[in-house]
Amino acid sequence: MKKVLISMIMFLPLLLSGQNDIQLSQQFLSRVNYNPAATGGSNYMHVFLLGRQQFIGFKGAPSTQVLNAHNYFSQINSGAGLSVINDRIGHESSINAKLAYAYYVHFEDSYLSFGLGGGVLYKHLNLSDAVSENPNDPIIDSYHDRSSKFSADFDFGVEYNTAQFQIGASVTHLNISPTKISNLQSGRHIYFYTKYTFNLDLDWKLAPSFVTHMSSWPIMQLDLNTLATYRDRFWFGASLRSSDAFVMESLVGIVGLYITDFLGLGYSYDLNLGPIGKYTSGSHEISLRFRIGRGEGYGGAKTPRFFE
Repeated sequence: MKKVLISMIMFLPLLLSGQNDIQLSQQFLSRVNYNPAATGGSNYMHVFLLGRQQFIGFKGAPSTQVLNAHNYFSQINSGAGLSVINDRIGHESSINAKLAYAYYVHFEDSYLSFGLGGGVLYKHLNLSDAVSENPNDPIIDSYHDRSSKFSADFDFGVEYNTAQFQIGASVTHLNISPTKISNLQSGRHIYFYTKYTFNLDLDWKLAPSFVTHMSSWPIMQLDLNTLATYRDRFWFGASLRSSDAFVMESLVGIVGLYITDFLGLGYSYDLNLGPIGKYTSGSHEISLRFRIGRGEGYGGAKTPRFFE
């Protein structure tokens, strides 16, 4: 009975305010889906795949899949790519597919990029099997069991990088008015993040970072991260996530390995720190990173313009 009550409490906000942007624990490996300015910011063409299953043990818990692919083209000082997100939570599902473009301004030992993403957001709400205490609940009745909507969707961002320092900011769902938020319409989100990499010796690096984002409800989330890497091949670290009003939400462990020079595997586990932790075994996230070719375009010599 307790699990049923907690499930109802957890999914009640979905009926009141619509769905938030996806939550990822390995988001620094997947910046393209929330900041188009990161598109093409690498010595390689990148293909990134991720699957996340949140709140194991709950029916209808959030389930997310991400695909990002992007590359840099030196002839036009630009990056181009694609981001696709499939997300499901409770009775609500969505697909967000966008093309991304970034323009790069290179300095002697750093670069600045400006990015724009544009595409379509499809949302679907299926309340045909929803159970309400009030059979005439106007919220459920207003959606007539099944509803869906296609919307144009645009993002904008900026990012600055040196060999050791990174800072970026972006706005997702830029064209959506905060007054039009619903279960079939996402609200505007603002992201800000920064990272600094300490070179401990020839083999080890340590990179503390933080990411924060706020939606137009508002809801604010803050992730404090520390990631250690060995010879740019093996990485491990931890994150502490807080939700609105800086309430500690979860502790995250992250590990990863480049199995070959071009194939990386990552895994993260979220331990829930709040009351919901009594009823779930946590959240799991698995990612695959493919680095294709070397240098500019789809091959050629490695460029010194990037630090990744």
